[in-house]
Amino acid sequence: MTGTLVGIVLLLASAHPAAADDWQYCLAPSSTEHKVYMTPVFPVARTSADAASAFAHLLERAKLAYDVVQCPRADDETSIVAMQQYALSYNRETGNRIVWFRLDRNAR
Repeated sequence: MTGTLVGIVLLLASAHPAAADDWQYCLAPSSTEHKVYMTPVFPVARTSADAASAFAHLLERAKLAYDVVQCPRADDETSIVAMQQYALSYNRETGNRIVWFRLDRNAR
């Protein structure tokens, strides 16, 4: 349920079309493991590859169980960092451990 609430908040916050030079990060909660896999914030262009698919592929290659991959986007770095900080704070408060991953956007 916790992952669902975070997912809904982040999905709603990122429900606008991306423009060039948007910012993004990805996360994937694992409710059974009480973990959230997360990437650092990174810039993206309108034509960038699908980060959610790349992150899911990375987690699957590592044989990690996750509920759903989400990759919120924002128009500027300040906004996406604020969104990520909220997700970090919320997950830590609810007892989830954050596990960081660097997303190689060329890996597919």
